[in-house]
Amino acid sequence: MAVSLEEAQNVVLSLARVMPTEKVPLTMSYGRVLGSTLFADRDFPPFNRSPLDGYALIAADVVSATPEQPVILQQVDNVPAGTVSTVAVKPGTACRIMTGAPIPAGATGVIRLEDTKTIDNQVYVLDGRGAAKNICLKGEEIAAGEELIAAGAKIGFGAMGMLAMYGAAEPYVYRQPSVALLSTGSELVPVNQPLAPGKIRNSNSYMICGQIIEAGATPVLLGSVPDEREAIVAGLQRAEDCDVVITTGGASVGDKDLIGGVFQSMGVKILFTRVEMKPGMPVVAGVKDGKLFLGLSGNPSAASIAFEQIARPLLLKMGGSKIWYRPRIQARLAAPFKKSTGAQRFVWAKWWQEGGQMLVAPSVMQGNGMLKSAIAANSLICIPANSPPLAVGAEVSVMLLIDSD
Repeated sequence: MAVSLEEAQNVVLSLARVMPTEKVPLTMSYGRVLGSTLFADRDFPPFNRSPLDGYALIAADVVSATPEQPVILQQVDNVPAGTVSTVAVKPGTACRIMTGAPIPAGATGVIRLEDTKTIDNQVYVLDGRGAAKNICLKGEEIAAGEELIAAGAKIGFGAMGMLAMYGAAEPYVYRQPSVALLSTGSELVPVNQPLAPGKIRNSNSYMICGQIIEAGATPVLLGSVPDEREAIVAGLQRAEDCDVVITTGGASVGDKDLIGGVFQSMGVKILFTRVEMKPGMPVVAGVKDGKLFLGLSGNPSAASIAFEQIARPLLLKMGGSKIWYRPRIQARLAAPFKKSTGAQRFVWAKWWQEGGQMLVAPSVMQGNGMLKSAIAANSLICIPANSPPLAVGAEVSVMLLIDSD
């Protein structure tokens, strides 16, 4: 059952179950997805306030002030931030004020401290220009009732500050989906064991683990099992409490590619077995009781690309995000891509901006089983199906390996 990438993505996303919300301490909310929209319950600033250290006064009193002919005012109060003056400003008077302090009654402007000098309680204003502009008005940044952060937004440092500003000490966030990850292959040994002839270490679990975390989910590593039906079943039975199950290896059509049959023996309904893309064509997808099972290739690059294109959007949707796909740009090839393309192809690459032009160069060593090309890559060149080799200067679509929000 081969399907296009777009069909595979739509099928998987249509079955995604969005996680419930939970409360977390604000200090633990960074990178999580907000579970309820934040609305302003009051104006901000909540009062007219000073944007600088200086003197609150009546702006018309000092409009003509110059260093040669200063305007002299009588200081009547001193207002640090966090306090409120009980003295009204009247013509001929000024109130010393600190950044963030409420504007006293009667004042219509603020003069910078640097534009004044004081002798006893007399304030000499040396430059009165712009006094009326130096007031932050109540509600000028945020009006009461305004939507501030929509549910589904990823919480960054700015959002954390806004949540704190409006008293969300324990915001609701979407629970992160848990992802069971099982690697299959009789050639695999754990990362902390020495190699024997014919063996390799289980790198897939750790590569995909990083991608799971980057997608806002929680990995549950089940280690590796040999290419034996009973061992694979036993491994998958340990995934019972997880929200998604991902395997690597055994997803193709060889004698030891057992994942599709094992899934079926466990009552998993198979949705498709191949996706028309390179690398990563062998993908066995299935569902049982609403839980999605994804069997990816055992080749590192193929597994990583398939995860990026199919599993990552699924996990983002399950985790409450509203944007499931990476941003794309158009760029010019800075180095040729010499292969013709049958199925849609994704190529590890590095993009950069040079002047006003976006450039991208394919990484070297792009084989299905190669990891090195992914290390320095910050993007994927997206080559349509049935494309010829591409020369330097060709315009290509580039998927940026960064978040969209």
